[in-house]
Parts: sequence; structure tokens; C-alpha cells
Amino acid sequence: MTQNALPKRLFIANRGEIARRIALTARRLGIETVILTDHQTLPKYLAGIVSHAVRVEQESPALYLDGAAMIRHAREAGCDSVHPGFGFLSEHAGFAAMVVEAGLIWVGPKPAAIAAMASKASARGYAERAGVPCVKGISKFNVPTEASGDNSDFAELEAFARETGYPLLMKAAFGGGGKGMRVVQQHSELREAALRAASEAKSSFGDGSLICEQYLGAPRHIEVQILADRLGHVVAVGDRDCSLQRRHQKIIEEAPAIGLTAATRRDLHAAAIALAQAVGYDSTGTVEFLIDWSDSARQGGAQRFYFLEMNTRLQVEHPVTEEVFGIDLVEWQLRVAAGEALPAAFADLQPRGHSVEARLYTEDVDNGFFPAPGPVASFKPALGPGLRWEIGLDEVDEVTGRFDPMIAKLVATGPDRAAALARLADGLNRTFFAGPANNLDLIGELVTHTRFATEPVTTQFLGTEIEPILSRMKARHQADAAAAEQLLDALVAGRLAPGAAVRGGNLASLTQQVFQLRPADRSPPYDQANQPSEVRPQLHSSSYTSPGPGVMTGQTAVQSGEGVINAADGSVQAFAYAMLTAGSDRTFWASLGGCTVRRQVLQATRRQHGEQHKGGQATVTAPVPGRVIAVKVEARTPVAAGDTMFVLESMKMEFEVRATEAGELSEVHVKANDQVTAGQLLAKWAR
Repeated sequence: MTQNALPKRLFIANRGEIARRIALTARRLGIETVILTDHQTLPKYLAGIVSHAVRVEQESPALYLDGAAMIRHAREAGCDSVHPGFGFLSEHAGFAAMVVEAGLIWVGPKPAAIAAMASKASARGYAERAGVPCVKGISKFNVPTEASGDNSDFAELEAFARETGYPLLMKAAFGGGGKGMRVVQQHSELREAALRAASEAKSSFGDGSLICEQYLGAPRHIEVQILADRLGHVVAVGDRDCSLQRRHQKIIEEAPAIGLTAATRRDLHAAAIALAQAVGYDSTGTVEFLIDWSDSARQGGAQRFYFLEMNTRLQVEHPVTEEVFGIDLVEWQLRVAAGEALPAAFADLQPRGHSVEARLYTEDVDNGFFPAPGPVASFKPALGPGLRWEIGLDEVDEVTGRFDPMIAKLVATGPDRAAALARLADGLNRTFFAGPANNLDLIGELVTHTRFATEPVTTQFLGTEIEPILSRMKARHQADAAAAEQLLDALVAGRLAPGAAVRGGNLASLTQQVFQLRPADRSPPYDQANQPSEVRPQLHSSSYTSPGPGVMTGQTAVQSGEGVINAADGSVQAFAYAMLTAGSDRTFWASLGGCTVRRQVLQATRRQHGEQHKGGQATVTAPVPGRVIAVKVEARTPVAAGDTMFVLESMKMEFEVRATEAGELSEVHVKANDQVTAGQLLAKWAR
């Protein structure tokens, strides 16, 4: 095939960093791209990369799950092809068929292959027939709900549980990403876990059917990258380790997977290829496995693996494979869709070096990794050798609660794993993110000061080690945090801010102030006596208006700056800061030594209202912003400690608000389908 066989104008039925990633390759190949946006103009991170944008009233999961709307937009924009990215409709066989029927090129595997793997139940059947090992389980059952309208019951599930024993893993038959997944430790949890998993699966994937499997307590999560063409050629492009997870969602992925014997790697690749051939697969895809990581397996003995699922799309973590194998997987998706054959040399590809990817999430690691949407006053990714960013937001932006809280990915590559981890840690340390709660510090800790930095870990590692990891992280950052707090003191007091001339855009008149940083001393925070040193921040200011509902509605002023400061011990440190003003409220961020601290200064009337709001009674508040999908309590009705009181949906995940003590509620302030903000009053306890 020639270059002319490639698509001419590609519709990207997705958003954020994956839209940018696809557009980058398309641009290099001379292919025009079209995306949807609810901004008046293209976001900065897409400008100059995406060719055309179609303005929509609001981006939402419902929009990107509307196949007919996606095809209509593609045709109206004059596109000849559709790339689904990952998530949303990427693994929807019906959508793929609609694209083909509309006369457009589908950049993905054939609909029949997607259908075969779309249900974990169907995928298990194909895997078993292809000779791929599977754990014991039951496939595609439904649980009774108010909306089911059928004769579903718990009989099949409970019979399987009695036969197999606990723990069990409940998960959505369709979809992934940890959504619709529950671990069941004992019989008393079985029915409620099934109901919650089914509800979340229905909300996220449009289908509430489940599968249930024997739960492997501490396995490794290993996956094999598949690349296949339409002429029957299938190759395995290496493997990845994705074991570092929270809430069954990946945080850090790397290639190649370490600690595997040559026999295990060979058998994993062969199993993945066999499954792909069994369904006539073409395009990129990933076959995921669990490896029973027992003492014997860790010491090089038998490493038993089991089929988990096949993702018939591009994976979030595909960049690490690209980095170590030197190929562009998006390019080969496009070439395969155009009918090209894979080069014969692909069958003998060997990895060079090591690559690690960290997912940056806006989430509160101190509060169960709850999503934390909100305004971003400054995002400045660090650059350097071996660093690659996949970005889904601008320097000044807003993280909405409507979508997944992943905002970017940092990929670090080096000649070996130690070098890759060192580059990743350095890149994270030099990145400034002035926004909601996030996991940057946690990732930095994981790749430098935990067992993960030296040896393979299991999927249970973070869940069992999180508390001591967070304690060590905070202790290690204590000195840097104290110094950053001093910067905040000066910033709040107006002693470290651009002057009026700078706000007007005259960068020739930068404010220069003389400060000396005094470690672990915040009274006064800065002292101009005793060997003063000049702080020459490079300052700029800007304003941002959000085009839709959210935290940053109306005119919101944002100021940020960076510079260097001489500490009392003679060292020189870089610092960065940002300030966001919304009405009379201000939020400040300061970063020093890789530690970022945040402070909110609210207008007095709001603080007083918040204090009076409690009215002397204990309250139940929303841990995350989102929608109330269930209210399970009533006023003046006994509640036992641990009872689920409310169920909230935020960023496509469900969160249960449970009673911390027994008692009665005097008031319940919300009902099903209400939208709530983080910290909003849900109920009051009777006293």
C-alpha cells in the first residue's frame, strides 16, 4: 500500500490527551483531524495539532457514547474515517459496524472481533477454546434491580459462591477500568456488592450484566501488546507490567515486565497470539493476564498465569511499548485500517531499554483516592531527556467532574529500569501543578522510596502499604513543606506578586524583592537582614473564562510565577507559585523542593455561613462532587455503624457514604438524582 491509501480526514471520537496523541501521529502522516469541543476556540494543548474543531454545546459522556451523533458529526465535517481512541465507544462492536455501514474507515479491529471480546463472558469462552488458562468463574449473569424487569435473582451467584468459597471478584461483563468491580470477602457482602457492581456497570457501559470469578489475592497484572493486520499476520509487541493500582485502576505501567522467566514470557506471548488468531483479530489490541506471584514464582519457579481480558483498542499505557520498541502504534492502526501488511521484521522486534508511565490523577490520596475536580491555575510539565508527556489540559484550565480524573501521563525512558525511574522521579519533582488534590507526590514516593523501585510488586501492594507510604512521604517532605509554607505566607501577604505594570502586560517592569529563606521558621517568613538574596521571579498574569458550568464560571483571574531563591544554607532552589482569584475568594499554591502546598482564603461571610451551617450538630457531607444515585436512610430511623447511607456517582465511579457510628438522623437534605458539591450537607445527626 502507498501513502495515498491512508485516510484523508480523520474524525477522533474522543477527547483529552488521547485525542491529542492520535492527532500528533495523523499530522505527521499528512492526515487532517477533526474533534468536538465545547470551547469557543481549540484548547491550547490541541492548537496547531488538530486540524478542525466542531463546536458542541457541552462535552459529556453521553455525547461521546452516542454513536449516531459521532457519525453525524464525522460526515458533516467531511471525514472519511473514525478513530475511537480508548474508553467511550472504542470497544463497542455496534458502533464499529455503524461506522463501516456509513461508508467510513473504522480505525480499529473488525466488529466481529470486538463483539467476541466485548463481553468478559464471551472472552472467557474464546480463551478456553484457544487453550489459554482461565480462573474458575461464572459468566454474564444479571442481578435483580428495580429497573431489570426480568426474573433475575441471586441463585446462580450464590450457588457459585458456595462451591468456590471466598474471596470472589465481581466485575462488569462489559467495560473495564475498575468500574463495576467489587471484591467480596464474605457471604454477607455478596448481594450488596452485586447490586453496586451492576449499577455502576450499567451507568458506565450501558449494560449491568456481571461475571464472578475466584479472586487471586496477590497476583501481578501483566499484559501483552498485540498488533495484527487484515492478512492474518499477528505479532506480540512485548509485554507490560501494570500491577501498581488503586481501586483496580492502574497508576504506573512499565515495559518490559521485569522478573519473568524466559519460558513465562514465551508462553504469555504465544497465548496472546493464539487468542487474537482465534477471533480473526486485526489492528492493535492488548491481552491481559494475572500471574500468581507466589514465593516460588518470585524465585524463578513455575509462574502460573490466567487470562483476564482482551482490550480491543489502544491502551492508555501504549506509550511505554512505543518507547522501547521504537514503533508508533497509532500509525500502524491507521496503516492496518488502510489495508497495509505488517512488515516481516515486526515478528522479531526486541525491546531496547526500559520505559515507565505514570498516570496523573486529580484525586485525594488521603481520602480513599476520591476524585477531586476543580480549577487549575498553573500546570507546567517538566521537560528533559527521556521524558514524554501525554497531556489533556491547558496551563490554565478546569478539571471537570464529568470525566475520568486522569489529566496527563508522564513517560520516562532510559537504558535500564533504574535510569527510567530516576528520570520519572526527577520529572515529577520539577513539575508544577497548581490545581485540585492530586497524586504527583505519591507517584514520586512510589518510584523512589518503596519496594516497587527495586522489585516486582503485586496488585495488592498499594492497598496494603498505602498508610505507611503516605506517612513516610509526609515525613520526608516536612522540611520542604515548611519552606513552601513560607512562600505562601509572603504570597498571601502580597509580598511575592506581580505589580500593576505586570498585570497590564509590561514585562519590562518586573517586581524585584529581596528575601532570605529561613528554614523551619515562619515568623517572620522572610527576613531581609543577614545576607539578603535577590528573588527575581519571572511573573505573568492572565485571565480565564470557563465556557460552561463548573468551578471556574465567570471571570476568574489567575496569576503565576517562578524563579530561584537562595536558602540560608547556601543552596539555590527553584520555586513556583500561582494565585487564583474568584470574587472575594483566593486560592494560593507554592512549590519548593518538589513539594507543593495549597491554601484557600475564603471571604468572611462564607466562612461564617459554613460555621453556622453545622448548627452545633454532627453532619454528614458529600466526599466528592457528583450525583446522588441512592438515599438509603430516613430521618428518625435507626442507623447502624457501617450502614450505607448515600451512594454518589462522580467521574463515572460510585462512592458509598457510610455511617461512622450508630444513631438517628434528624434531617436528610438530599434525594436521588440531586447534584451535590464536595462538602455539601447530606444529613444531620440527631443529638
